[in-house]
Amino acid sequence: MNRVLVLGGSIRAKASNRGMILEMASEVSDVAEYQDVVRERLSSTVLCNSEIIAGAALVGARLSGVHVDYFPLCHLFPQKDRRLFDLMVEGDDSALAQLDTLDIDEDALNELLAALDASQGVVLATPVYFGDRSSVANKFLQLATVRERVLNKVYGVVSVGAKRNGGQETCNIFSLYEMLHQGTFGVGNGMPTSQYGGTAVGGDLGKVVADEWGLATALGTGERVGQVSRMVTKGLQSPVEAKTNVVFLLAMDTKAGKLKTHIDSLIAEAGSTLDGVEFSAINLVEHDIYRCLGCKSCPRDGDTECDHPQCIIRNPDDYLETARGKLLGADGVIVCGINPSDIGDLVTRYQVFTERMRSVRRNNYELSNTLFAGLCYHDFSATINPIHSLKVMVSYIRHNTVMHKPIELFEYDGALLDSGAKGVAGFCEAASILAAGKTQVDIPKTTYRAYGEGGGYAQDESSQD
Repeated sequence: MNRVLVLGGSIRAKASNRGMILEMASEVSDVAEYQDVVRERLSSTVLCNSEIIAGAALVGARLSGVHVDYFPLCHLFPQKDRRLFDLMVEGDDSALAQLDTLDIDEDALNELLAALDASQGVVLATPVYFGDRSSVANKFLQLATVRERVLNKVYGVVSVGAKRNGGQETCNIFSLYEMLHQGTFGVGNGMPTSQYGGTAVGGDLGKVVADEWGLATALGTGERVGQVSRMVTKGLQSPVEAKTNVVFLLAMDTKAGKLKTHIDSLIAEAGSTLDGVEFSAINLVEHDIYRCLGCKSCPRDGDTECDHPQCIIRNPDDYLETARGKLLGADGVIVCGINPSDIGDLVTRYQVFTERMRSVRRNNYELSNTLFAGLCYHDFSATINPIHSLKVMVSYIRHNTVMHKPIELFEYDGALLDSGAKGVAGFCEAASILAAGKTQVDIPKTTYRAYGEGGGYAQDESSQD
C-alpha cells in the first residue's frame, strides 16, 4: 500500500511526540473528531500548532487509503550547542559564524531518508515566518535537493500563522514551486476550496485546534496527496498503451509570432522522438476571448453538472468554449508565455482567459487531475513577464489539477540556450504516468461549492471566488 510521509517543520515540536501524533491521527475520521482528540491531549500535553496541523494532514492521508508516517524535522536538525550563544556574549567572534547553522543528526538523517524512500507522497507542515517557512523546513528542502530523494513523489504543504492571511498562502506557494523543480507532482488541498494547501491560524501554543476551517484544509491536503500518490504509483507500475495527449496553450506572443514559431519547432522536435505522445496547440492570440463579467450564471451548485460551463457570454466569436473542449481532452497542458524585451511587442490573452476559466472551475473542477505546467520564452534580461510560470502554478492549481516542473527558455544574443525538448519530454513522461494512474484509481468526484466570507461552511449565494 502507498505511504505518505508528513514532516513537522517547527523548532518547537518534540521528537518524543511522534508516536502520540500518529496515534491521534489513527483514531478519527473527520475534523470535529480530531479537534476533540487534540483538546483532550492538550489538557495534559504541550503540542505546538505545527504538530497539530501535521496530525490533520495525517488524518486526511489515512482516509485516502494510504499508510502514513510522521517525522519531526527538529529530530533531524538539533540546535547548535547553547554555549555558542554564551561565547558570543563573552565576545568570541568565532562563534558568530556558526549561529545560522544547524547540526544534522546522522542517525536521524538515515531514518528520514529511509522514510522518504518508502513514501510516495510528502506533506510539509510548517509555521509561517514572514510569509515563508521555518528554518528547519528550509533545511529539509535543501537536503531534498542535494539528496535527490523526491523525484516523482507527490508534494503538498500545510502551514500555520498567527493570524488569518498571515502569509500562509505565500509560504505554501514558495515551497510548492521550489519542489516542482525537484521533480515532484505538486498539489493543493482539494475540497472544499482547492487552493494552495493547508492554511491555519494558531498563534499561541495549541490554539490552532480552534480553527476548524484551517484544520479542514490541512486534512484536505493530506487526502489530496494520498489520492494523487496512488495514481502516480499505479501509473508507474502499470502504464497503458494509449497515446498521451499533450496540449500547448499559447496564452500570448509577440506581434511577429516568435513564440508560435518556437512552439511549432518544439512540437516537431518532440514529436519525432516521443512516439507515445500526441501533440496539439491552442493559440489564443489568434482568437477573441471576451472578458469575464463575474456574474451569477457560472455553475455554482455542485449537484448539477453541465455539458457546457453555462457562461452567460454566448457570442459565437468568443473562443472560450472551443478552447475548453480541447483542454478537457488533454492529459497534460503546457501554458506557454513569453517575456519579451519590449512590452509594446507583447500581445496577450493570458489574463482574460484565466478569468474566464472561472466557469470551468465552477463546473465541478472539470480539469481535476490533469497535469499542468508553465513554459516561458525569455529574452535575456527581460523584465516584462518574468514570473509567467509561477503565475500558471498559482492560478491553475486551483482547478484541482496536478502541477509539474515549469520549462524556462532563454534567448541570448539571438541564440536559444535550450530548445526545451528535454523539459517537454519530462512533462510528457509525467503526464503519461498520471493518465495511466487515473484509469486505475477510483477517486471521488470533486464537487464545487461557493463559500461565503470568512471561510465558513455555509453556502452563500452572493459570494464570489
